[in-house]
Amino acid sequence: MQMRNLAFRDMRLPRLGAMQSGGFSPASLFAGGTEGAWFDPSDPSTLFQDSAGTTPVTVSGQPVGLMLDKSGNGNHATQATSSKRPTYTEGSGLSWLAFDGVDDAMATAAIDFTGTDKMSVFAGVRRVDNIPRILSELSVDLNFNIGSFYLLSGKNRFTGFNSLARGSGPWAASLEAGISSSPPQTAVLAVTHDVSGGFSTMRVNGVAGTSGTENERMGNFGNYPMFIGARNQASLYFKGNIYGLIIPGKMASADEIASTEAYLAAKSGVTL
Repeated sequence: MQMRNLAFRDMRLPRLGAMQSGGFSPASLFAGGTEGAWFDPSDPSTLFQDSAGTTPVTVSGQPVGLMLDKSGNGNHATQATSSKRPTYTEGSGLSWLAFDGVDDAMATAAIDFTGTDKMSVFAGVRRVDNIPRILSELSVDLNFNIGSFYLLSGKNRFTGFNSLARGSGPWAASLEAGISSSPPQTAVLAVTHDVSGGFSTMRVNGVAGTSGTENERMGNFGNYPMFIGARNQASLYFKGNIYGLIIPGKMASADEIASTEAYLAAKSGVTL
């Protein structure tokens, strides 16, 4: 399993809310020390071709071995193996990371979400097929780790997108929300998980999908690595584009959800 070099913990970006006047900044989702991560492929200053962070990404078509976390938490994502790095790509005024569906993936070191039983997951993505593929997953495999979640594209219970959170309890109860749709599809995803409340929601391009409920639930999220583009960098490889990924360890408000959706829509070329 690829782990982020712990030295990157000190490679912290400033919280950017005050630097982006005149509009919404996802940095506000992490105010007050909220744990999580914000990855922004449209900002090449946060991208490096190597996992050590010595060679910046400067033009479209270069590999990305390190993507800095803009939340201020230092949860940077890396890929040490050169052949398994996603590709920085530009087109039509947009920028994204292209994942090949074969072996491209990134991962952070463990992110400590043990202080919360709530999670919000936002993503701007383009999927090209209905094969089950991981966009992001907390822990090496949700099926074996309580206090984890995944965001998945492709055919599962929903033929489109779905997100599952796994709490602890008599049956390690799971919460699932999703929506069915057809590829190819560019989408802004907004997910919330409330383990103690026994409720999960998903919105795709501002449209509410099927919510999940579960009565037997308890426990906070865990202290696990975050994987991007694959399960444990070993299976369910994502094929498509990621325009942005924002994961605060809290329940986002309705206003925050709407603002983050609009922000990612602009990054993804989506009209809400």
